[in-house]
Amino acid sequence: MNLSCATCPDVSTLGNVVYDAGMLIALATPKPGLALVRHNRHRTKGLPVVPAPVVAQAWRRGASQVHLARSLKDCAVICCYTESEWRRVGELIGEAGLPSKKRPDPVDGLVALTAVQIRANVIATSDPGDIQAYLDVLTGGDAVVPLRV
Repeated sequence: MNLSCATCPDVSTLGNVVYDAGMLIALATPKPGLALVRHNRHRTKGLPVVPAPVVAQAWRRGASQVHLARSLKDCAVICCYTESEWRRVGELIGEAGLPSKKRPDPVDGLVALTAVQIRANVIATSDPGDIQAYLDVLTGGDAVVPLRV
């Protein structure tokens, strides 16, 4: 990650959790319930980290985006990944032991890679099995827990 770019947040503000699209979709609902409770808890330890492609997966038109926009203000959206990191994501897709009915998802791979790179403890996700498959092939992935939202 190129966290020294002008559009990325200060590395000292990053928290110990990374969100995938499932968490953002949960936060976008008019009554986010447990997702909002967890979000408020996560942000006490720094800004939850959201890779920019995750925003694209979750963002849709409509009034519900007001809720998501509010939550994203409390997050660190990371947009600057290097070519070698994107290549590593491609390798993860080839190495991960995803269930046979699952399609590889480069954004899930990026979420897992980001969590390992920033030494996050948790990935808030709606697909813990998929995320775990990517973490299983990453050095340091055993230190990250995928938490279902």
